[in-house]
Amino acid sequence: MSGTDLRIQKTYAALTRAFTNLLKTKSFEQVTVKELCDAAIVRTATFYNHFSDKYVFADFIIRDMLQRYHRDNADLSSLSGQAYYERLISDAFSLLENNTDLLRSLASDSMLWSISEVIRSSMHDELHEHLISDKGAGHDLAAEPELLTELIIGGLEQAVRWWFIDANPLPPEVLKKQLLESVLRLIS
Repeated sequence: MSGTDLRIQKTYAALTRAFTNLLKTKSFEQVTVKELCDAAIVRTATFYNHFSDKYVFADFIIRDMLQRYHRDNADLSSLSGQAYYERLISDAFSLLENNTDLLRSLASDSMLWSISEVIRSSMHDELHEHLISDKGAGHDLAAEPELLTELIIGGLEQAVRWWFIDANPLPPEVLKKQLLESVLRLIS
């Protein structure tokens, strides 16, 4: 969003603030585009010039959040070995913890797939490249990098889904530690 016209940035920010506030009192399914636009003081036509529906808008919010996360954690790819995986898991959970209310509000059946897909696409290539690098450095991987990429991302997706749906059944530090130990076993 940083390269976007200032007026558009302000519109997106107003819509995002209004959406976040609405989700404090309503489920995602209950929020209407008209209600969102009224709360943001944005014309409905303006909303539809940028987004085809509220699902596309919610997807935009998730993608924007992940882009900011990647910008803030640009040095992650410079790490190697265990330090990379520790930071990957720690930063991912920090993102979740810092946006728990918003993500929980969006974690309805209709949005879970979208959230998972955004997370998957944002992590896949970097993790895959890192696993190829680890293999090249002589790490004894439990499987080929392609398969490990899918296992790790799929495992993280399911763990996050479980954590959200069951309302934090484990403290975040315990979950992070157990996920890290599991991932490190795969890449020995």
